[in-house]
Amino acid sequence: GKYCEKRDPHLACVAYERGHCDHEIIAVCNENSLFKTLARYLVRRKDPELWAQVLSESNPYKRLLIDQVVQTALGETQNTEEITVTVKAFMTADLPNELIELLEKIVLDNSTYADTRNLQNLLILTAIKADASRVMDYVTRLENYDAPDIATIAINNKLYEEAFTIFKKFDVNTSAIQVLIENLGDLDRAYEFAERCNEPTVWSRLAKAQLQKGLVKEAIDSY
Repeated sequence: GKYCEKRDPHLACVAYERGHCDHEIIAVCNENSLFKTLARYLVRRKDPELWAQVLSESNPYKRLLIDQVVQTALGETQNTEEITVTVKAFMTADLPNELIELLEKIVLDNSTYADTRNLQNLLILTAIKADASRVMDYVTRLENYDAPDIATIAINNKLYEEAFTIFKKFDVNTSAIQVLIENLGDLDRAYEFAERCNEPTVWSRLAKAQLQKGLVKEAIDSY
């Protein structure tokens, strides 16, 4: 590996990889801007300590490396353990925005893992905490997440429209109208929603809310 470093850095990487010479391969890749090669190596290596080293704040090449992990290395792997270790490394490094990029690549672009429930849950929950503007898109596009739990967490984070969308999408209609009534305070939308789904329990929730607002005639009609 040492012999090849100046003559052919790619060949040096091959030699170092065979010998699991982690620090040497990191140094060669950084020095020669071989971040795609390093990203592939790290994903295959599945070493949490090595990930912690390259994802630390002290690594000046961290952003360049993350770009290649997201754009190239993860898209190529079909190995569940490689994906799991990589995702955990980003979580441990407390990189929520980068974790969102990573999970988007796996869940939205990788058909093999697109329906993995844990990854869908993690993507939505990370967005709720780190970038709420993405949540509506995720809950609309994704199909295989723990809807009631995610919706409850959305409510706790004041993402009421997102919670309503989740409940409505998965036909949890009594909870959906509850969000319209209690969290959004919109009885007009609640009435329209009750008309659309036309379920006795939904009408009952609406009627109670109308009574509390003194809308007696409307409440009688709803009952």
